[in-house]
Amino acid sequence: MTVTDAEAASRKEEISHSHLYKVTGLSSSNLEKLAQEPESDFEEAISATGYGWFNVVLLLCTLPAFWSAVSITSAASYIFTRAQCDMELRLHDLGTVTAMSYIGMISSAMVWGYVSDTLGRRSILVWGCLSSGLVEVVAAVSQSFTMLLIMRFASGFLFNGPFAVLISYLAELHRADLRARVILLSSFFFTLANTTLPLLAWAIITQDWEFTLFGGGMVIHSWNIFLLATAMVPILTGLAAICLPESPKFLMSRGRNDEALEILKKIYSWNTGRPAETYPINRLAQEKHPQRGRGLKALQGGVAQLSPLFRPPHVAWLLLICVAHVCCMFGANTVRLWYPQLAAMIGSEGNASLCSAIAPQPLVDEAAGCTPIQTDMLTYLQNAVVGAGSVLTYGIGGMLINRCGKKMVAGVCGVVGAVFVGLLPLVGSSSFPVVAIVTTALALTALCSASLSSIAVDLFPTSLRVMAMAVFLMMGRMGTISGTIIFPVLIDFGCLPPFLTIAAALMACGVACFFLPKTTLKRLE
Repeated sequence: MTVTDAEAASRKEEISHSHLYKVTGLSSSNLEKLAQEPESDFEEAISATGYGWFNVVLLLCTLPAFWSAVSITSAASYIFTRAQCDMELRLHDLGTVTAMSYIGMISSAMVWGYVSDTLGRRSILVWGCLSSGLVEVVAAVSQSFTMLLIMRFASGFLFNGPFAVLISYLAELHRADLRARVILLSSFFFTLANTTLPLLAWAIITQDWEFTLFGGGMVIHSWNIFLLATAMVPILTGLAAICLPESPKFLMSRGRNDEALEILKKIYSWNTGRPAETYPINRLAQEKHPQRGRGLKALQGGVAQLSPLFRPPHVAWLLLICVAHVCCMFGANTVRLWYPQLAAMIGSEGNASLCSAIAPQPLVDEAAGCTPIQTDMLTYLQNAVVGAGSVLTYGIGGMLINRCGKKMVAGVCGVVGAVFVGLLPLVGSSSFPVVAIVTTALALTALCSASLSSIAVDLFPTSLRVMAMAVFLMMGRMGTISGTIIFPVLIDFGCLPPFLTIAAALMACGVACFFLPKTTLKRLE
């Protein structure tokens, strides 16, 4: 039987319309209208949601996550003055305890980045924070140095995932002109945590509390209670994250545009107070094929997903920004993590200046028994002032970052921060110039770090962003570990070597920043 061309075309058209009607339930005229509706990319879609209550609630829900990041890495700096006798600790043990948290973070960096780039942001925030908080509770009741080390490692391992996700998650829920400022604002949360943590330490650690449990099998001191209080914060973060939506940018990158559109509509309704149906965008651009695997299939495709990060053009920028971050964290966190101990040493046992405080000397006279370093409110207030010093810097940085450019802000802060750290050995006998210089240096390096984080978010596409951030943060933590371990070693060579080494690292960071690409107001890929 022969079929003419005209008949074949007619039959093809009938089958096509019938098939489309059965699949979609729409008539050909409605399908034509749907096809004529413009597609909007992510930047247009997120901009259409506006800025309002959702963004405020989002920042409030993520605030405890930043507080957790500070407490997990810094709490050991405050417990040492009391725990040194309870656990028979020496000065270099402080660097070891602090380093264990960062070693845990480094060991899990690739794992968390891989999982979050395939399974989503929200689930990592929820389960990572909850599990980290539970481990912190166990660490808080540690009865031996070995147990404390193991728990600090486990806590760092578990918390690294949520923290790596957090920056990308915030960036993906704000439009381009607000993205850098929001990341700077999130850095202000670090400042808030660095200010309140020493005040909490003063309120708890200085108390002569001691409780015996289980017939004397467990003794809880004031520093245990301090760690227990800080452990509640990551648990609170995990509970708060349950109420947050998945990142619509992540969903679009997986071809799940319908889910992304529903979330965008809810954000729009929260921000504007209007019905979700009035959201002006009805179709999202297809970024990935909708048949992309989920669950185990998504994990199996991870190797292919990661390989572009370590090939041109991404690998060169990844290497450069990681070098800058290593140097920044080497300088900033070494000063930040050791300052509480230095502040406690200055003025004690006749130490009238910074150099005399860090001069090589036995911390504990074994023949006379263990005598803890006595701290008062002034010691913790100095730490609070140092932590609060970044407030003004972040305010100025928020105004300059879009005008001057992120890499310019990061580079200048790195160079100027290096100059201030280099001045530390030259200060007089008063603690005031030490506090002023440390506050200024940490404020500048914090702004440098925040700018680098913002650049890192913009440099890489969505499918690689969290993995790139995980590598970025991992390298920064390697710088922190190096600094906290090298600092007490360099002290044995005198007052100048530790601070000049830190200044050289910050100077290298500032110079490297000037070679980074311009990403100010760049649209997310």
